[in-house]
Amino acid sequence: MSPQPADLRAQAAAFRHAADRLTLLRLRIGNSITELSQSEDEWTRDLGEQVHDRWTLTEHPELGRLASGLRGTAKRLEQAAVQAERTTGRRLGGYAGAGFLGRGAEAQHHVHDVAKFVGTRHGAEIGGFPLLPDTAGAMLPHPSHTLGIETPDYEED
Repeated sequence: MSPQPADLRAQAAAFRHAADRLTLLRLRIGNSITELSQSEDEWTRDLGEQVHDRWTLTEHPELGRLASGLRGTAKRLEQAAVQAERTTGRRLGGYAGAGFLGRGAEAQHHVHDVAKFVGTRHGAEIGGFPLLPDTAGAMLPHPSHTLGIETPDYEED
């Protein structure tokens, strides 16, 4: 049984969170070592400089490599989730902007937010077609007006 896209995304989020925590830990340790090497006590300052040298040459780059690896793995998991959604028909083709409702099953929760989108009142458009064309002067708008498609002429040739 293959993993579900939601599970892949949850694991990717956990990896990103771990990478963020590791980066913060790396920063805090670096700041502490810097404070130690700036101590007024000569013995403490010498110890701080020794620790700083080892930190700079060994541990700091290694922690950075681990954080980068976690972020890279998270990105691959996200790509696998998208691929799984596309093969099951839950996500369509390659235009990234088409998923503005959200990913996968979460899209249904955003339909009302998108329906209330205030950008339509300010002339928002998709591909040169307004979301809600001006229907002033028409008695009843044609159903295609809600889709952003021009109403065809009804005159026959």
